Amino acid sequence: MKGTSRRTVRGTMAGLAAALVISSCSNATTSVSTAGNSDGVSSHSIVVGSISSQSGPISADFAPIVDGVQAYFNMVNAEGGVNGRKLELKYKLDDASSPSQDVDQARALVDQYHVFAVVGVATPLFSGASYLASHNVPTFGYPIQTQWTSGKSLFGTTGSYVAFDSPQPEAAFLAAQAHATTAAVLAYSISQSSQACQGIISSMKQFGFKVGFKDLSIPAPAGDLSADVTHIRDSGATFLASCMDVDGDIRLAQQLQQAGVTGLTQYWLNGYDQSYLESYASLMQGVYFLIGNVPFEAPQYHPNQYPGMEQYLTTMNKYFPKSVYSEVALNGWIAADQFVTGLRAIGTDVTRSRLVAAINKETNFTAGGIIPAVNWTRGGHSFAPAPICDAFVQVQGTKFVPVFGSSGSVFTCFNWPTPSVTTPTTIPLQAGAGGAASRSG
Repeated sequence: MKGTSRRTVRGTMAGLAAALVISSCSNATTSVSTAGNSDGVSSHSIVVGSISSQSGPISADFAPIVDGVQAYFNMVNAEGGVNGRKLELKYKLDDASSPSQDVDQARALVDQYHVFAVVGVATPLFSGASYLASHNVPTFGYPIQTQWTSGKSLFGTTGSYVAFDSPQPEAAFLAAQAHATTAAVLAYSISQSSQACQGIISSMKQFGFKVGFKDLSIPAPAGDLSADVTHIRDSGATFLASCMDVDGDIRLAQQLQQAGVTGLTQYWLNGYDQSYLESYASLMQGVYFLIGNVPFEAPQYHPNQYPGMEQYLTTMNKYFPKSVYSEVALNGWIAADQFVTGLRAIGTDVTRSRLVAAINKETNFTAGGIIPAVNWTRGGHSFAPAPICDAFVQVQGTKFVPVFGSSGSVFTCFNWPTPSVTTPTTIPLQAGAGGAASRSG
């Protein structure tokens, strides 16, 4: 898959690779109806719904998006709403991670509950995307499928969708910072996991690093990894990239420790999660993670520089303290911010078509400085090359600490697609969140 969002499975959600076993690609063009243009809108409120996987074995990876949306709405409503209208997240539907149920719930929100918009989508397979797009329903959520490119009314929180197999100069940059020459790369046989690590392997080779060992066919969930540990040790690798879920990474770290394998700079795509760090700090020491937003910890190290993140932390602690450090809850907050930003742009004449048109004119959406800027006028719903900016964090003691960055920002930026160079170099920061370069949707 190709896409304009560069946040792959990198630490965005524990267990993402395993959760996406049932995912597939779909990018069909849909005809658009304008019926129900003002559904859900009254003189005093705007009624919306959400679709997420709230039940089932992977619900913890998706359900928190609703908390992020509701917290943002609570904050806005406490200030009087938007142009005199309160925001009401009235229908919080569960698709139970079922593709068919996702379509049914999308239809229910439009045909039965007549919501104005869908704010807060988080599911392993967004099968209802084309139906929502065909009805021009403004839709906002966590973009981990190509279905988010189904129409102009679908707005993923980072622009377009997460591309699992796109090149990853960030991994090569980390290896260079660690003065590594040889890398080991591990992934599940699940396509999203193996594709993500294939992107790492491609970048490693492009920048002259030797891939001494790779295993992209590990069964999920991870079991006995002793054979991989032996190969890693024998390969002479000093850099290790893992595209497994965090449980697999923890198991790998345990077996590396038991085998006495040391001196590895580790880069995990999943595991940026405080609850895991509290339980496995000794196994996660020194591990690097890459995330597509300002880290939750940034305000501690850069006071007053990231007021958007400070506002998120304060509000979430007030309403949903158990979900504060959830990347998916943060995506809910960003989705709600994008929705409200569009509403404020169109004023009191609230229709779906006017909202969709207004958002598609935005050139610098940052959710209050939480993410690098999304430019919806350039490739927001399809492929478009752009600079990429992400934040690195490293486990130090019992904390995730922001590292690298440039020009006073937590973000480190690279050209993408990667130019034909032999070293993974960064590019200057431009306009955007926290001084980060803008990206093309």
